[in-house]
Amino acid sequence: MVLTFVVFVLCAVLTNFMSNTATTALMVPICLSIAQGMGADPRAVLMACVIGGSCAYATPIGMPANTMVVGAGGYRFMDYVKAGFPLIVLATVVSMVILPIAFPFFP
Repeated sequence: MVLTFVVFVLCAVLTNFMSNTATTALMVPICLSIAQGMGADPRAVLMACVIGGSCAYATPIGMPANTMVVGAGGYRFMDYVKAGFPLIVLATVVSMVILPIAFPFFP
């Protein structure tokens, strides 16, 4: 459970400063190796990686759509942090509840 949380948070942080595709491509081999080393089902850890890598809400950098509307909407960097951070916290809580049920570590 701790591994899933750490992977999720790490991917969620990285994806806000680089693209979600690059974050996932970087983290999947690492997560797969860690899960196999523990003898756990890699699907649980990989789903945490993929979902965390999709949480690019807190900066205008991580997602091209966010970058496009920053100038047109007159938004500032902190506007994204204020709106995006609660969404990331919500996604983390929901994922930490559902992932162990849907993808158990040791089936």
